[in-house]
Amino acid sequence: MKKVMLVFALLVTMGVSAKTIATVNGYAIDEKEANAFLKIATKGKVTFSKLRKKDKISLVERLAVDKLVLKTALKEVSKKERDNIVAGFWLRQKASKFKVSDKDVKDAYKENKKYFKDKKGKIIPFKEVKEMIRNSIAQKKAVKKMMDKAKIVMGGKVISSPKKKVGKKTVKSTSTAKNSGKYSRYTVKSGNTLSGIAQKYKISIKELRKMNSMGEKAMIKIGQKLKVPAK
Repeated sequence: MKKVMLVFALLVTMGVSAKTIATVNGYAIDEKEANAFLKIATKGKVTFSKLRKKDKISLVERLAVDKLVLKTALKEVSKKERDNIVAGFWLRQKASKFKVSDKDVKDAYKENKKYFKDKKGKIIPFKEVKEMIRNSIAQKKAVKKMMDKAKIVMGGKVISSPKKKVGKKTVKSTSTAKNSGKYSRYTVKSGNTLSGIAQKYKISIKELRKMNSMGEKAMIKIGQKLKVPAK
């Protein structure tokens, strides 16, 4: 994480006028960058000007690596790859703010257990993939929150728009769930799990399965329409 923070600090400081203390392949390393690094490394106790000569050299060599890696990467990595890196970093940051219960993680593992296999085809133990599953669920929550505020227009027609507040209740102007008497219909989307849908409609997975006449091992598919409690 500190490595990433330093790279982003270098990106921010590029082009800012500052005292150059060294160069690497013609790229300037300025004192501001050195002090930014020292602020993290020494908790603000030391600045570049107060370092001994040999320590200044060591620090410049350290900064030279980061500078050269950054400059080379910016030249060789395509825009699409850079966009993917930035998007991935942003999503991980947003996802870290969402809490995912152990129960949700276990439920997701049970639902998708057959997909967690090693190269020999053996099921991977829960403890080895639980954090990956937790992060995946958190990222889906972050994406859902973003998409709840998104407006999608296709062919000049709004097919999805942000939720609107009516009094104390919140309703969505367009939704995949349509009222049909006692129940609503929910269309399964990519990334959905039974546990996630059950939690959304505040019922247990067992109740959701029963409502849709699904066996314990039955899996949901994208595009499948499920009965859910009418809101």
